[in-house]
Amino acid sequence: MDNRYEAYAFADPLFYDSPRRWGAHEEFAAVGRPLPTGWERGDLELWTVVRPVDVQLPFQGWKIHVSSCLETAEEVLEEVHAYCLRERITFKFLRGLPILQVQNSKYAARGASGKFCTLYPVDDAELERCLDGLGRLLAGRRGPYILSDLRWGEGPLYLRYGGFAERYCRNDTGERVLALAGPDGRLVPDVRGAGFAVPAWAPVPACIAPAVAERAAQQDTGLPYTVERVLHFSNAGGVYLARDGADGPQVVLKEARPYAGLDQRGVDAVTRLRNEHDILLRLAGVPGVPAQHGLLTAWEHEFLVQEFVEGRSLSEWLTARYPLIHPDADKASVAEYTREALGIVDRIEEALAAIHARGVVFGDLHPRNLIIRPDGDLCFIDFELASTVEDFVRPALGAAGFTAPPGHTGTQIDRYGLAAIRLWLFLPLAQLLALDPGKAGELADAIERRFPVPPGYTDEIRRLLGSAPSDGRTGRPELGGHRAEARALLAAPEADWPGIRDSLAAGIVAMATPERADRLFPGDVAQFTHGGLGLAHGAAGVLYALHATGAGVDPEHVRWLARAARTRPATAGLYSGTHGVAYVLDLLGEREAALGLLRRLTEASADEPGPGLAGGAPGIALTLLHFAGATGEPRLLDEALALARASADALEKTGRGDPRRRAGLLAGASGTALALVRLYERTGETALLDQAETLLELDLDRCASIADGTLQVVDGRRVLPYLETGSAGIGLALDALLAHRPDSPSADRERPIRRAAEPEFVIQPGLFNGRAGLLGYLAVTRQRADEAEATALLGRQRALLTLHQVPYRGRLAFPGDQLLRLSADLATGSAGVLLALGTALAGTPFLPWTGGPGATPPTTTTPG
Repeated sequence: MDNRYEAYAFADPLFYDSPRRWGAHEEFAAVGRPLPTGWERGDLELWTVVRPVDVQLPFQGWKIHVSSCLETAEEVLEEVHAYCLRERITFKFLRGLPILQVQNSKYAARGASGKFCTLYPVDDAELERCLDGLGRLLAGRRGPYILSDLRWGEGPLYLRYGGFAERYCRNDTGERVLALAGPDGRLVPDVRGAGFAVPAWAPVPACIAPAVAERAAQQDTGLPYTVERVLHFSNAGGVYLARDGADGPQVVLKEARPYAGLDQRGVDAVTRLRNEHDILLRLAGVPGVPAQHGLLTAWEHEFLVQEFVEGRSLSEWLTARYPLIHPDADKASVAEYTREALGIVDRIEEALAAIHARGVVFGDLHPRNLIIRPDGDLCFIDFELASTVEDFVRPALGAAGFTAPPGHTGTQIDRYGLAAIRLWLFLPLAQLLALDPGKAGELADAIERRFPVPPGYTDEIRRLLGSAPSDGRTGRPELGGHRAEARALLAAPEADWPGIRDSLAAGIVAMATPERADRLFPGDVAQFTHGGLGLAHGAAGVLYALHATGAGVDPEHVRWLARAARTRPATAGLYSGTHGVAYVLDLLGEREAALGLLRRLTEASADEPGPGLAGGAPGIALTLLHFAGATGEPRLLDEALALARASADALEKTGRGDPRRRAGLLAGASGTALALVRLYERTGETALLDQAETLLELDLDRCASIADGTLQVVDGRRVLPYLETGSAGIGLALDALLAHRPDSPSADRERPIRRAAEPEFVIQPGLFNGRAGLLGYLAVTRQRADEAEATALLGRQRALLTLHQVPYRGRLAFPGDQLLRLSADLATGSAGVLLALGTALAGTPFLPWTGGPGATPPTTTTPG
């Protein structure tokens, strides 16, 4: 699971939601305690800020972080709270124990982990006074080491030079990030990584200079091994490939950080590492279990030394071998894959039986914990959650979809994990069952239809994975009703577009929460950082999809968006900011609110916009182009041209050969190319088309031709066909260009890009990074393909959406990214699926400014 999602999956079993709502019942007493006269309190998503009203903080400086264990957190907070009030120091603290636990969990962000309280001294004298006074008060307290900071003494205080106020700039890839002011006043990224670093120009107060110098001089790791490379990092510690001496054997060092990497019981990484060592001792000599070579301690961290298992994880094996990720998987390749996968299941069962025979429950059976050796043998790794049968302890961590629900004990835990692997090897959607166990039978049927598995293969999938969890969530009446009818609606030979549209729209509207101020519709976790308003993850995107497909928009929802747009901060960007909100408000008949927001955006613009369509110059240019046409103001067209040209010029200067630059419609040069084409359609300036052609080549240069005849964006070790950062997004911009320059040299890339959008299996259903985006792209470009072939392909992609659909209150609905919770938003959820299906089945508009010459978005209407 992507690390960003864990904290947002606790609050609600159906939707991603703020950790603050999950932990509200366990907030610290200090959150609501009355403050003395002259003090004020502010509430952030996870933090409470307390400040003296007459103290003006600098924009940046040396801040103090306080770390704490869970058991003593309330006591530490009381000490910090009283000290800061007494000394008139601005400070903030995490709101409650559940939030502190999540921030220190195994998959929390390593750069932020450990930070419990933050103090903001106004100058060097106050910094020294705080370190001395608070250091004495908290002496002897313990907490996780804050990796991004300098530790002060032996206590729980840490130091870092960084921003006090929220200021932003663009980093090297064009992303909007928190900033510091350099010596010349120019804003530069305030890098918050997992290692301590001080900007070369930052002042170092005399009181901390010796400690900073000592930290910079540290070289020795304290390990009696030579580390060759990092295999994996988590907040629990690293996993390293090392060598014992110059010519000695390679070993794996597994690191455990004290008080960090917490599981759901609050158990830390060190405790789990010691357990793993004991389990490996018990399993010594069992085939498929790595040998252990002891424990050691270095720099306060503990390390388990164990055998290096050469090979690749089962996840990597599947990625390389799975046939359905290609456009046309033939019968022979499917049969060969099935034979190999069945062999792997047999070897897992054999090794698991040997582990159980020694009285051990593995406890964490999932594809990344299984290694396929070069000779085909299989090895289990990562025994930190294992326990003995006689002293069984249910694991308090686990991989979504492979973790048995409450009610399973002992070796049943492993039988459940094995059943999930049985499913995953043929349909890698096991994590979807964490949301809806009722999908198990449906997915088992799909396996039997597509793969030549032997009779009875799916019995364990149906019996174990299809059982409802016994954790108080058994009554999820919102899910699963009318399952067969929903599936039939998508899979029917002849599409019932009105029926599909109405069911999806009703499901979306049923999810609405107009009583909430932070969001109108549930969506991706990004809505809690970007806000719940925008096109990608907020209300604007959902209302756009409903309006564009003719589903109708509730006037109350339009009013909610208009009110929120007046009161929330205005941030630049078409998809991730509020330029998209202004655009959608205008489409929905709220022109006055739209123009008011546009004026605020102009006034609030501080930093130079980046080159990405999602949050940068091309998206702003397209928004201004829309309002230039809507209002007749030539100034807006001039501003749009200036923004698009500046973005194009910057990309041409730095884009080629820059490995950090992202590709695709939302993040790459294709977004600016699309804006230039649409501006050409308004102005007739052919130079705009010339530059659009050049920019498309920049993104096409980031693509690779694959043996299956597809062209996809290379992203590290992956290739991507999707809209956001993949080849389909480039294809949309290319389609816009080819409408005016059909003989462009780039035209020969169109066919392999279309091929990349035709795979039988896609792991997510969403618009930006899933099947809906590929479906929408194929629909927009269908005029460039054989009509019968295009119709059949669109029908197949529509029917394959049944793999992901989860009926919500009897209506069609879809999970968001990671498949753990439902989403209504445009980028990841039901609204994006609705938009793509409308384009494919009824020719309704797709994403704004995509799809054919002019690509005019839907017309403005009056709500009601």
